[in-house]
Amino acid sequence: MKLIYKFFIAVVLLTGFWSCENEENLMILEPQEAAFALITPEGGSSTILNKETPNNTALTFTWEKVSYGTPTIVTYTVQFAASNTEFAAPVDITSSTSTHASISVAELNTRALALGLTPGVEGTIDVRIKSTVGTTLSEPKLSTPITINLTPYRGVFPKVDLFLVGPGTAAGWSVTSNNMPIYRDPKENAKHYYTGFFNKDGFKLIEQIGFWAPLYGTNGAKVQYRATEADTDPGVFPTAASGYYSFEVNLEELTYKITPYTGPMTTYATITLTGSVLTGDDTGWSQDVALVKSAFDGHIWKVTQTLKAGKMKFRANNSWDVSWGDNGGDIIVEAGKYEIWFNDLDGRYMFISTP
Repeated sequence: MKLIYKFFIAVVLLTGFWSCENEENLMILEPQEAAFALITPEGGSSTILNKETPNNTALTFTWEKVSYGTPTIVTYTVQFAASNTEFAAPVDITSSTSTHASISVAELNTRALALGLTPGVEGTIDVRIKSTVGTTLSEPKLSTPITINLTPYRGVFPKVDLFLVGPGTAAGWSVTSNNMPIYRDPKENAKHYYTGFFNKDGFKLIEQIGFWAPLYGTNGAKVQYRATEADTDPGVFPTAASGYYSFEVNLEELTYKITPYTGPMTTYATITLTGSVLTGDDTGWSQDVALVKSAFDGHIWKVTQTLKAGKMKFRANNSWDVSWGDNGGDIIVEAGKYEIWFNDLDGRYMFISTP
């Protein structure tokens, strides 16, 4: 019995020594090189991203191999960071056990925009490689970072509402009252239109009622975007004299056109909306909700209304002699409460969700 007990103690001690020795070996894995580097791309290189080829390879990263002094699997992670931040908030892009990795045009564009780069404008991001092994307390190794130049494109342009402000508009320089919206293209979010009356001395466009930024104005013949109030204030879209103008702006291409409006100027006594959106069934087509005419421009109409999911049209003078829809057809609407704007000069309309 004593012999068995001594044998058991010996086994436990040997097992303990073996475990400690192996744990110590696992814990002291450290990279052998003093430094390692990215091979491609080169620091300072420039890449222009093409939205027409989103699945193409934009960049291939290659780097030097890191040795940990013993055979082990090394995982390499490509990391991005906003330039001049010392990787305070690194973003892991992709991991590999080889010494190369690629990134597509679409993903690189998304990452660049997320790091604050501006579409169509060359900016910089910082890149490095982090090497690790799957061993407890093993030391990661970071490559020497590089800075690369990227020109991203705007992806699917987000839907934004734009409101008029400035001496040419009903609001004047107020961003809290009488700010009329302009009309977003239903198929291309970046394009907006407005046909209507303006006083002289021009206008700008704000994205949010009550705030001076984001804001759009002009810089010569181009549109200038003001992201924050600390940014340079752009010039006005010009209206040299009071009158009716046709205005269009492309927020993606940062272009605009404004010309005097010379089309028909029919005056209507009433504009109403009608359709199944009022009742949830076809009985809604026998009802009308009147819109209110703008005191500033008699061709702009507005109403706030809760609608059912369904179809609708606008019509003049409670008659079907003159009506407007979606390219002649019905307007399809999701259920909700909306601030509804309508322009009888060009038939454009806006539905702005409201509490």
